[in-house]
Amino acid sequence: MEKRNKDLIIHKFLNNTATAEEIEFLTKWLDQNQPKFEAEIKLHHLISGAIAKENAERLKMELLESFAKNNNTHKKPIVLRALKYAAVFLGLLAVGALYFLQNEKDQIRFQENVTITLSNGTDEEIVKTDRRKTVAKTNTFSAQQEGDQIVYQKNESVNGLQEPLVYHTLNVPYGKKFQIVLSDSTKIYLNSGSSITYPVVFNSKGPRNVMLRGEGYFEVKSDSSRPFYVRTEFTKSKVLGTAFNVSAYDDDQQTRIVLVEGSLKVKKRDASVSRAILLQPNQMASYDYSKSALTSKNVDISSHIAWKDGILLFKNEDFYSITKKLERHYNISIGIDEENIGKERYTGRFETETIEEVLTAFQRIKGFDYSMKGDKIKIKPNQ
Repeated sequence: MEKRNKDLIIHKFLNNTATAEEIEFLTKWLDQNQPKFEAEIKLHHLISGAIAKENAERLKMELLESFAKNNNTHKKPIVLRALKYAAVFLGLLAVGALYFLQNEKDQIRFQENVTITLSNGTDEEIVKTDRRKTVAKTNTFSAQQEGDQIVYQKNESVNGLQEPLVYHTLNVPYGKKFQIVLSDSTKIYLNSGSSITYPVVFNSKGPRNVMLRGEGYFEVKSDSSRPFYVRTEFTKSKVLGTAFNVSAYDDDQQTRIVLVEGSLKVKKRDASVSRAILLQPNQMASYDYSKSALTSKNVDISSHIAWKDGILLFKNEDFYSITKKLERHYNISIGIDEENIGKERYTGRFETETIEEVLTAFQRIKGFDYSMKGDKIKIKPNQ
């Protein structure tokens, strides 16, 4: 195919409208042209911004749902199409998509308001309001905002139907928190610097899948026929009905999943079900990024879930970890000039204090100096 047609196929792929024949062509072309493909993706992004509109996280979720939906069927052409889709998309991830996901994370860091990415790719700002406001509505669902919460409701007329899933993505910037109630009544609290991708309506049968980046506290409505899965970049948690917290920030060293009540199975994304860890209340599963290891232990859950009530609670925590949480909570940037300062451990509880009051409190425990210019803070040893 000539270059113009190839560019059109890439555009259609990014917008999830490519045919099976076009996906097959792109798969074969990608095998021999990964460097060229990277250049094409970057050029396409500059021209049309399609990757940002389509949202790579949502595309991954659609692929996972496609495999789940066709896993127990014998419709070979559908499965082959899904596999072709997977091959192209994995190639995209390998050579280009991480570049755009990093940009998306930076956008969450610097955006001012909560935003929601709708199924057509448009971004809508969510400004706090005391009046009920319609965020999105079709003949299958409605999404209403009031205050710092959006509630999804499935129209009764679509009960029992198995329709292609439609996804939204909620993005919460630094300095903000937000709540969402899904169409199955699952309630999710999202911490600063987080995003979640979810179906606007779950099918009446089969798994309920959401994708999280950052931190979220989940209260999942029990439904044994439709297990609830929370996916992060490295982990997958299976839920039947429970309350738990997932912290999976890109700039942390670990993904941490803390169980408050109920039961929860956690495994690495690429591991078999037999390798899953079964958590009990007051236990935490941790996935270490550098070691690619998943472990569990008993913990005091209070410091892991206090954030959802607007409280910063630190218990014998190192200062590097604390400053990351302060950055997200106050929407600031903190640099530590001395490694030993970052390794110091602190305990403290804050709710309405300013960032200056928090740092002054820590100074009283173990001395250090700091300077603040705009939203940037430098921490250094005492002079």
